[in-house]
Order: sequence, then structure tokens, then C-alpha cells
Amino acid sequence: MIPVGTTRTDMTRIDRYILIESLPTLLFGLILYSCLAVVSATLVRLQWIAGAPLLEIARWLLWQFPAAVVWALPVALVLSVLLTFGRLSAGNELLAMQVGAISLRSVTRSLLLLGVLSALSALSLNEWVLPHTNAKIASSYWRLTTGGNSGIWRLAQQNLPVEGMTLTFNREDRVTEEMFEVRIERWQDRQLTVIFADRAIFEQNGLRLFDYQISVIDLEALEGAVGEPDELLSRLVRAVNRPASQESSLHITTSTTLDELIARYDRGGFEDPRSIRQAFRDARDTNLNPRERRLAAVLWHRKLAEPFANLSLLLVALPLSILYGRSRGLAFGLSLVVTLGWYVLFTFGQAVSQAGTVPVWFGLWFGNVVLLAIGAVLIVGRIRYR
Repeated sequence: MIPVGTTRTDMTRIDRYILIESLPTLLFGLILYSCLAVVSATLVRLQWIAGAPLLEIARWLLWQFPAAVVWALPVALVLSVLLTFGRLSAGNELLAMQVGAISLRSVTRSLLLLGVLSALSALSLNEWVLPHTNAKIASSYWRLTTGGNSGIWRLAQQNLPVEGMTLTFNREDRVTEEMFEVRIERWQDRQLTVIFADRAIFEQNGLRLFDYQISVIDLEALEGAVGEPDELLSRLVRAVNRPASQESSLHITTSTTLDELIARYDRGGFEDPRSIRQAFRDARDTNLNPRERRLAAVLWHRKLAEPFANLSLLLVALPLSILYGRSRGLAFGLSLVVTLGWYVLFTFGQAVSQAGTVPVWFGLWFGNVVLLAIGAVLIVGRIRYR
């Protein structure tokens, strides 16, 4: 039986006791559900990676765990709360605390802190870890299935947005990963800059072009155009630059990597590698078309709403754990039902947001709002905190 009382020292002991009880189950659930998420994502691709080196497959599986952790955190947190409070309730320890004038609100504060830490952890992973690992998942998969190529061949003849520019190439060398017949376009107001290059290759900090030509066209010159054709042409075509030697190269600095482009545009069904801040910038980038901006807005809201699901699900799990958490089997069942309900709402909201049926913010946050409302009803209507 835990010590009870009303002093600050006793409350610290209770907080520590609750955390000691809940952390092992949280860790267990996190490992269990993360492994299940990785396995479920791998099964559909298993036939294509069969025969690849085991070390490479193991590395590819490890790249998937950060995204799986973000997905599994809400489920593991709900399971931990249900099992912890269910055990305390079954042992009459919650009753003993109430007899000792300690309200359930005070008892749950350590779990609320755990929920906040889980949400912040998921946000941190979405911002700083998943952009790197999600890009590696896609490129590693194509290297496993094609004998070493990163999948650049799947980007050929597409218009690829790269930080305010549009990159297009017609063919590629799967061995050297060079791109051929390259075109880069950049609009600034009504002025268009076009770079043609015979070949190009991605480097660590940007894109290098070989045998290139730069043309700058100012369409504003056509407004009310009068005069001689040569004069109009000189105003329209502001510059045409070509290096003296074909061996000269042009380096364009960009933070977008080849792996990130492959993950976004290879049509392989991999997770978008953009960070929260990058998705926010793309959602407001007028150089992108409306569909691209909407998809970026969906990604931005999803990367925020998913971590905060830890808090909305926690608000539902706390009263449920006190009401129905006495059985471990029931606790497992309730954790799956609650989180499955949220994921159904979340997935449906994302689908209708991508289609433009509802505002993006409404579709992505609808599941959290519903769970918060259910939790508030359970707390106010059936559980009386003192």
C-alpha cells in the first residue's frame, strides 16, 4: 500500500510511485506497438526485398522505428494509464488515497506530465528526426530492390519543386545517379529564369549543373509592347549566359536532398520527409500550385495533431481506467478501442482534407476535439474530482 497524506513530501512520493508503476507499462507498450507498426509496414514489401543482404535489411528496418514510435506513443500511453490505474483501483489504493484527503486530480498530475512529455517527444521527432529517417527509408528501399540505385529513375520527367524552383530531367544514369537533359525554372513576379543543363548531379549541399545555359525572360516587357521587334526582344530576353568552357559547372545551394525528393515523388507510398517548419513554409509558398500547398498544409497539421493526440487520448483514458480498468484484459481491449477510434477519425479527417471537402484544420483536428469532448463528458458526468 502506498503512503498517503496531504503534505508536499507525501505528494512527491505518490507522484514517484505513480511514475514507477506507469513507466514500465509505457515502455512495454511502446516497444510492442512500434514493432507491430514496423512489421505491418514491412510485410507488404517483403517479397521485393527478399534476398537482399541481412545487414542492409536490418538498417532499413531501424530507419522505420522513429516514425513507428510517433504512431505508437498514444497507444502505449493509453495502455499504461489503463493498466496503472486499473491496478491501483483493484488494490483499493485509489480509495485509500481519497480517504487520506488526496484527490484523484492530484494523483493524476504525474500522468498528465507524462502525457505532455510524450507530446513534446513526438513533436521533436517530427521536426528533427523523421525528415532524415523518412528520406532514408525510401532511398534504402530502392537500393535494396534494385541492387544499389537510390530510385532516382522514378523521378524522371516529373516537375519537382525544389525550394522555389522546379526541376525536370528526362533521363538518368542508374549507376552514377546523374540526371540528363535538365531544366530548372524559377519565377520572381513576372520574371522567369530558366537554366538548361546537359547533365546534373545532387551533392551534399546542393545541385551541380554541367554544360549549362541561363536565360532570363521578363514577361512584363510585353505589357503595352510597341516598337521595333529587336527592341521588344531585347526587353523580353534580359540575359542569356553560357560558360566559355563546357567543363565549367554551376552549383545551386539547396537544403533539399535527392533522398527527400525520392521519398516525396517516387510514387512508392513512403512517408513525406518534410519537417514541421518546412511543411508550414510550403503551405504558404505561392510558387507551388494549390494542390501542393494543400498537401503541405495537411502534412503540417498532421505533424502537430498527431503528437497532441497523446493529451486528448489521455483525457479519455484517465476516467476509463478508474471505471473499467480493474481487468488487464479489459484494459488492453479498451486501449485498442479508444486509439482505434481516434485513428479512424484522424484518417478520415486527413482524407477529406486532402480532397478539399473540408478545411484542412478541421479535418486534421476533428479526432482530437471529439476525444477531448468525450473525456470532458466522462470526467464531469461520472468521475467527481475533489
